[in-house]
Amino acid sequence: MPERKFPKPRKKIVDQEAVGKFLVGIGFNVETIAQEWRHLHAFGLYMGKPSVFKLASTQATGEKTQNEYKWNDAVHQTPEVGRQFFTVPKNYSSGLYGKLFYFISERFVGEALGGHDSAETLEVAQNLMQIARANREIEELSISPNSAFAQTKKARLQEKIPPGHRLLASASEWAQVVPIDVSPYLKIIEGAKDKVRACVTHGDFTIRQIFPMQGKIGIIDGEHAGLKGVMHYDTAYFYSTLRSNYNFNKEANEYLKIFQSLLPVTDRRIFWDELKPVLAQRFIGMLFSNNTNPNKLAELTPIGKEILRDKIL
Repeated sequence: MPERKFPKPRKKIVDQEAVGKFLVGIGFNVETIAQEWRHLHAFGLYMGKPSVFKLASTQATGEKTQNEYKWNDAVHQTPEVGRQFFTVPKNYSSGLYGKLFYFISERFVGEALGGHDSAETLEVAQNLMQIARANREIEELSISPNSAFAQTKKARLQEKIPPGHRLLASASEWAQVVPIDVSPYLKIIEGAKDKVRACVTHGDFTIRQIFPMQGKIGIIDGEHAGLKGVMHYDTAYFYSTLRSNYNFNKEANEYLKIFQSLLPVTDRRIFWDELKPVLAQRFIGMLFSNNTNPNKLAELTPIGKEILRDKIL
């Protein structure tokens, strides 16, 4: 079988004790250190500031880690008038641990709006407008084409391949291992692939990455951020994870209505037409992520039916 272009992420266990000694050597005062998945994280103080140390566990993962580092810098280089409702961590330092990339950045104080599968309904509901405004600001972000973020391998690839074609390529690859027929969803994406617009995307826009802050929200983990991503991808991702990970169906539907209200009138009219193929791709992606879990696949079925029947909005 040919190598997959959109595989499930993998990790390699990193020696935490050795990394801890390395951190002492660079002046990072460690409070906690752990490896949950593809990255090892240490939380503590660096230069007297609450900070996060993030180390890629493999060189392949390191490409995404570098993308996040460059994303943080690129966002902070944009005019503040264009990011009134959100912020990302400020970078403090970066380097290599052996052959593995790491960076140290600002740590947002407090808790994210959600964990991987649990969250407080009221707190999420109260922040929907703020999140939607941030979502829209990211889509319209004016990132310099001369920034390091705009020169990454991912950015060059996005320049070569139209967003709708990338959307179809990922969905088609995942469909090969999904245990149910997803041809109706592939047909939706196929029919829209040449109409899909591009915009800046965070790429992992979920409540587990979002921190309530004074007047803004803080968004972490920009590993999958893109300069020319798929229009409304973050919106579709946020909606689908609210439903699939947290069962927040009411809040998810409310979010789409709020986001749609922030669009120019012409874009409001075509919002569902643009969102539908992205949701179709996300639905296939969720099936792919849970392809060995029949119970979860059954839970996702209603979302798929609503997409086909145009019942989301």
